Amino acid sequence: MADAEVHEALAILQKTSATDGGSLYERLTQLVVKVLEHKPANPVDVLEVLGANKGKGANGKNGAVAPAPSVSDTARAVASVKLYGPIDVPIDPETGEPVDVDPPNEYECEDMLGDAALLDALGVGIGRTEMMNVALAVKKLGEDPKKGVATVRFFGKFLGTHADYYVFETTLKSPPEEPEQQPDEIPIEWNTGANGYVYFVANHLGGPLTQLPHVTPAQVKAARTLKRFLTGRLANAVSSYPVFPGNEGNYLRAQIARISCTTVVCPAGLFVVNEEGGLENAEEFTPLPAREMGAAANWSHRYSHLKKQGRCMVHKREAPEDEEDTFEWTEEELEEGPEQLVS
Repeated sequence: MADAEVHEALAILQKTSATDGGSLYERLTQLVVKVLEHKPANPVDVLEVLGANKGKGANGKNGAVAPAPSVSDTARAVASVKLYGPIDVPIDPETGEPVDVDPPNEYECEDMLGDAALLDALGVGIGRTEMMNVALAVKKLGEDPKKGVATVRFFGKFLGTHADYYVFETTLKSPPEEPEQQPDEIPIEWNTGANGYVYFVANHLGGPLTQLPHVTPAQVKAARTLKRFLTGRLANAVSSYPVFPGNEGNYLRAQIARISCTTVVCPAGLFVVNEEGGLENAEEFTPLPAREMGAAANWSHRYSHLKKQGRCMVHKREAPEDEEDTFEWTEEELEEGPEQLVS
């Protein structure tokens, strides 16, 4: 191509718009830079999505240029679509044949769509459309043989400044083994109390799930003194005073423990505490009339009370042999909170 033709082509591309002053050359440059920055797996698809909104305003009509969707928006849309499709079967690159996978895991969960209809009728919740995606995400988590969950419950949605958290409460068929506890610290309740459940979080439904670590008493106590916005990034540091002992993932887990022990309720008499401290369905339970369920006395806290110590079960230090008569426990060690399943 001759130099004159090159200059003429550039002049056409750099011709400015009468509406917003931009040019096609600038738009193409921005699209290419965005793709090179984020390095998406399917750059052609991203370019099509970004280009589709070029020159359209918030109302979808020609006008001021709307900000191009980010790659994270595209990933969120792709993950949502995959929730409705079949599970991707891995292919052996050598033979080209599907690889044998483990059968779906068997699990139990609540009536997601029934709860969604009830909450929607009351004018609360996140809406039926999003709850449908939540139900599909629960199904994906429950059937994952690698996760090995026994029960799944959608705990809720936490809003963040950069991304949100969808939280799922589970019990595992093979709970993790208890690590060695530090002798100079209040021990962690392992697979019981504040850590009776394992929580998975995702920034968008259908996206990667991350298992949150067990919460420590020190994290629960620190979380009670802080009010922080979540960012949606688990590895972010929690900038605060007093200093929080952990990152945002630990802070989120501590707030989940506080919320669950305070707000999760059940009809009085629905469960009984067994010898191991767990809950079982009562053999003789008769639901009360709907009008009577409006009384707070007919409801019970399902989870144990979270003590000032940061545990559900108070831990007491052992008195030294030569100080048994004079040894004094702290106020936290002497706390006697309400029993489980109290109103």
